[in-house]
Amino acid sequence: MDKNRSELFGRFSYDDSLTYEDLLAIEENLTADLTALLLRADAAHLDFTPLGDALMFQCAFEAHKLYVYRKIAMEAAVLLPSGVRGQMLCLDKDLNSLHIYWLRAGQWQEEERTVPLEPPPGLRVWRTGEPAPASRDQEAE
Repeated sequence: MDKNRSELFGRFSYDDSLTYEDLLAIEENLTADLTALLLRADAAHLDFTPLGDALMFQCAFEAHKLYVYRKIAMEAAVLLPSGVRGQMLCLDKDLNSLHIYWLRAGQWQEEERTVPLEPPPGLRVWRTGEPAPASRDQEAE
């Protein structure tokens, strides 16, 4: 069973003003610096994916600790050079809340959103046909 109760997803995009050589150097430094930062925060399962015009990452944490994600956002904002911006999404695997971070060189912002138990009104309902048959345990009751 997965012991990690929270996941962090990130995407850093590069401004068109950066040269290809600048982009490669920034991406190499950013990957190394973010790896060190996330490991200090006890992240597990680090995965970085360069996309040419962006760098994506994903990692997991044993517990959902808001102060850890805020510290990551603060320290990541310090790492960002001009011409790079970031977004991070932190998901509590209990689906109680998610936190969204926007990062720029030297600054960050955060928004918390709760994940509602029921869908919002007005969403289209997609039908799948007949309901699944009751399990044998339910039939025995």
